[in-house]
Amino acid sequence: MKAKISLKNTTKNQEIARQIKQANRETNHILQISFKEDFSEILFEGESIFISNKDWFSSIILLEGHAKETGIGYEIKPKDKGKTINLHLEGELVAEINEIRNHVKSKTQHDIILELFKKGLDQYNKENKK
Repeated sequence: MKAKISLKNTTKNQEIARQIKQANRETNHILQISFKEDFSEILFEGESIFISNKDWFSSIILLEGHAKETGIGYEIKPKDKGKTINLHLEGELVAEINEIRNHVKSKTQHDIILELFKKGLDQYNKENKK
């Protein structure tokens, strides 16, 4: 799976495209650059696409992947595919998981974290009083 972005094919964006191409060449990112059939868009595709100027990101259309902000720009990475696995668990573990699920089902994330923090603090205090 690859990251994909596009730019409208305007004179201003052609210059941005050249600079994106140059920045990726300097960072050893291999890009495939093409145009839509009617030449209305400039298309970039690659394992990683580096956008070296944050201002350019506003005119870019992200087609596939996710953007990660770096110090000077953005790096577009492909989305990770999820994987399905089959997992066989022992009966005792399944019972514990179901007990935990029933315990947290009606609580908010904040309540659960607060409860875990309090239990951890109590345990810490018990161990240090010995």
